[in-house]
Amino acid sequence: MSAYNGGPAGPPQGPHQPYPPQPPHPQPPQTPQQPRWAWWVVGIVIPVVGILITVLVSRPGSSDDDGKAAPTSDGRPPVSASSSAPAQPPASATPGAGSGAGTAQVRYGPADLAADVTDSGSYIELDTSRPVVSGSSLKGGDVIFGASLGDPTLFVPDSASRLAPLPASGPAPSAGECADSVDRNGTYTADVKRGDRFCLLTDQGHVAYLRVVTAPSRGQGTLNVTVWDMPAA
Repeated sequence: MSAYNGGPAGPPQGPHQPYPPQPPHPQPPQTPQQPRWAWWVVGIVIPVVGILITVLVSRPGSSDDDGKAAPTSDGRPPVSASSSAPAQPPASATPGAGSGAGTAQVRYGPADLAADVTDSGSYIELDTSRPVVSGSSLKGGDVIFGASLGDPTLFVPDSASRLAPLPASGPAPSAGECADSVDRNGTYTADVKRGDRFCLLTDQGHVAYLRVVTAPSRGQGTLNVTVWDMPAA
């Protein structure tokens, strides 16, 4: 008799079947790695750019976006660089202005001055705001215009060498040129005729330019006169 194995016989066993292969798990995309030198460049460039911006913004005279200058620290309104400088006053219309006149200012003239030349003539004071003409001795008179000897002359009281003749032709002198002429060629008297020109230094330090307009032996003669205030030494 065959032995009983205690249960129904199972299905016949075949050869071992392996599990079907599993598909690979998807991999996340790889982030590209920056080379290490790139981070060094970024770390240097950003601070340098920040420093340049700070320097440009803090430069003196920098202006706002609207073109207006930044206000000053003391609260005064800003001055635009494009604003024009204040206009300078025109130069004085003096004879020979700009040729050695320095800072001399016209005190009087040029203007015609009439004086009686008969006999001892007229005393002329040029240190006042307007010349003073007197037919008698005048304290402080700077020149005498007369014809006591028949021919008209200019004469400096006290015989002071403060009168200098100029050439009959040429441009009118400046204050500085007149002063130099008196220093070089000063005398105290000179015969005069129409068209003659002279420089004179007054007893108070003013400089005058005299041009003879008329010079009769009697009656009224005329001088064209310019007087300057000289700059302080």
